[in-house]
This record gives sequence, structure tokens and C-alpha cells, in this order.
Amino acid sequence: MQNRPQPPRPNGASRRPVQPGAQPSRPASYNANAPQRPAAPRQGAQPPRYAQSRPAAQQPRPCAPYPGGARPAQPRPAPRPAPARPVPHGNGITLYRPSILKPLALLAAALAVGILLQFVLMPSGWTMAEKPRAAEAVAEIASSRGVRINEVMTANKSACYDETGACPDWIELYNASSSPVDITGWVLTDKTSRSIRFTFPEHVMQSGEYVIVFASGLLKNDAGGTWHAPFKLSSAGDTLLLFDEGGTIVQSMNIPALDEDCVYALGENGMWSATREYTPLMENTSYNYALLTTTQVAQDSDLIITEIMASNASYPSPNGGLYDWIEITNRGSEAINLSGYGLSDKATKPSRWRFPDVTIQPGESIVVYASGLDKTVDGEMHADFRLASESESVYLYNASRQVLDAVTYDNLKTDQSYQRQADGTWSVSTSPTPGTAN
Repeated sequence: MQNRPQPPRPNGASRRPVQPGAQPSRPASYNANAPQRPAAPRQGAQPPRYAQSRPAAQQPRPCAPYPGGARPAQPRPAPRPAPARPVPHGNGITLYRPSILKPLALLAAALAVGILLQFVLMPSGWTMAEKPRAAEAVAEIASSRGVRINEVMTANKSACYDETGACPDWIELYNASSSPVDITGWVLTDKTSRSIRFTFPEHVMQSGEYVIVFASGLLKNDAGGTWHAPFKLSSAGDTLLLFDEGGTIVQSMNIPALDEDCVYALGENGMWSATREYTPLMENTSYNYALLTTTQVAQDSDLIITEIMASNASYPSPNGGLYDWIEITNRGSEAINLSGYGLSDKATKPSRWRFPDVTIQPGESIVVYASGLDKTVDGEMHADFRLASESESVYLYNASRQVLDAVTYDNLKTDQSYQRQADGTWSVSTSPTPGTAN
């Protein structure tokens, strides 16, 4: 092989031929410790991949030999199922849906639990039990002053209404003595340790008189008005104490647990008992309870209905309005305060409208306008209902919701009235006499 001519060396020095296997000599000025410039890569050569992308600290380490020879092959995980896809079905597309067996099983289990609770564990259904208030029992002292607690209701739902039409619990007092008793300043409370108590206003209880104090939690003790105590009673059992004006105890009693519309009443035999035969403002008898719970009219009532007009076109009220009207007459010998008394056009809604604090004198007749306005303006009383000209009834109630009088008419034409005659019979009249004797 012919040697290729070598290019001349710098400074005219000739190149020494390099023997095969010998290392090339370095110039005398070569410094082995000096940093060396990396050689440029050869045309078309690729640098090592790991040398470019990883630093030296992250270069892969050689693996130690697996003990016992070659490492066994690892099993590959099972392939993941492909998601459900719509597949063609006829002319439409059928979608694969998840199974509904699990939701149906949960629903069946819930129904089974509900049936178990309803018919086995809780046959009476779900109830929100009232949290009973601890009742401090007191030493019972019977009244020796004539005035006594006579009847108590702790779960009033529909037995007795106050002046607003609500049904708070109530306490009835009765003067069993043969002489009047002044109860001004007397105190009624349900706890000896509580400062919340009801103080009676100026009032003298006549012999045989009944009074009611509503345990509504709102204090109202105006003389001549409806009385409300600033405490409530517990249907799970409670106590009541009555003091005179000097702080001396008159009566104390323990009230047992009572159901709705049940009372704890003092019977004719002088014994207390829980009963459903409530008789507010009346003697505690079964007969009086029957009067309260039926439309049976009280016997020999001094307050009666005496005239009704259901289509008024010619008889204006004192303020000039043309309204249907109901005339009430006091045929007794004593004045009657109508506060708490009521009128209604439906037997199922006793005392639908309540009289304001007004007194009707013996022999006097007053008119209540059935206008539906429910107001009193300049002494003109308006009920909250109207009358129909055909097949209507009117009921008059006392403060304890007892029916004092009831009247039913068939047909009344315009400007006709339905009048009670002196002998107690009724007839249609074309000459109405509102507010005056028929």
C-alpha cells in the first residue's frame, strides 16, 4: 500500500510517521491537568442518548445478578375491559347500561325495613313525644275559703276558646260559698319557686260564680276582660297553687297527665278525677257536657235570638250601610256582659264570631250586622260571616260554648225578616223591627 503524502507541519517541521500500535506523541507544552475541549462529533454520528438527557447522578445502575440464575418472568396483568360502546341494532342504536339489580335490591331492603318499623316495632306510627316537664309534687291543701280551683285542662284542642278563637289551656275557679268573696290581689301559679304568676285584678266573685284563667303564657289581667296567666301547663303532669292577697295559701293540688281535651275536675261527690266531660263555666255534670257537645239548646236562657234579616235592601244601619242582621234580646231581669259570647252560622264552628266587651240590659235588644267585616265601629257590631237567603241557621253561644239559642229558616225574600212572636213561635214578616220589640 502506498503511503499518502503528509501535509507539512508548522514551522517547516516534518511529521514523524506513526508506527502501528504506538501512541502519538504530545507537544512539550501539553498540560494533562488542563481542561480539555471535547472533540467535535463526527459527521453523522449520534451522541449517547442517556448522556444528553440524564445527569451523571441519574445514570442507570447495573442490576445485581438474580440469585439462582435468570429472573423468572413476571405475569402480566389482565387486560382492562373496554368501556361500553353503542352497538348497532337494526335501524337504531342499543346502549349497554349498568345493571339495575343493585338499586332494586337496595329499594327492596328499604321497603322491608319500613314495613318492619310500621307494623311490628311501631304499629302506632311515628310521634313527636312532648318533652315532659318535671312536676314538683306539692302537699295538697283543700280550699276552706269558698273560692276553689274546680276544673283544669292541660291539653286543650277544641274544648274551650278564648276571646281570639284560640284554644289555650285553662283553669276554672268557682265560688262554692253562699256569700261573695273578694279575690282582688289573689295569686295563681304553677310553681312555688317561680316568680311567674297570675295576680287577679279587682273582682268580687258572687256566690255560685265561675271564672276562667287561660294558661296561655301571656299576661292579661284587666278588670272585666278575659284573663290570661303568664305560664303554661304541662300535659305530662303539673301543679297549681292559689294564694290570697296576703300570701297565705288557699289551695294546692297535683294535676296528673291528661290526654287532649280531657280535664281534671272536682265531681259532685267531692272527688277529683280525670274525665273527657269538660264543662267550662258550668257545673261539672254529664248533662252540661252533653249541652256543650251538641246543638241542644239550653233550657230557660235569658239571652235569645228574636229576629233575623237575610236580604236587606231598605233598612240601613246607623252608619248608613245595608247589611243582613241578627237581633239579640235579654229577656231576663239582670244585665248580661256579652264578652266571650258568640254567634255562628255553622254548628261545626261554635262561637265563630265573638262579641266585644258590651253589656245588654234587661229587656234590651241589640243588633249584630252579618256583613262579614268582623269589626266594631261606633258601637255598630259586624260579624265575620254573612247570611244566605235560603236554608240557613244561626247559633248563639255563651262564653263556655254552650248553645243558648238556635234558629233555622227556609226562605227569606228581600226586606223580609224572620221574627219570634211573644208565644215563642216564628213567622215571616214584611215589617222588620231591628232593635225594637217585634
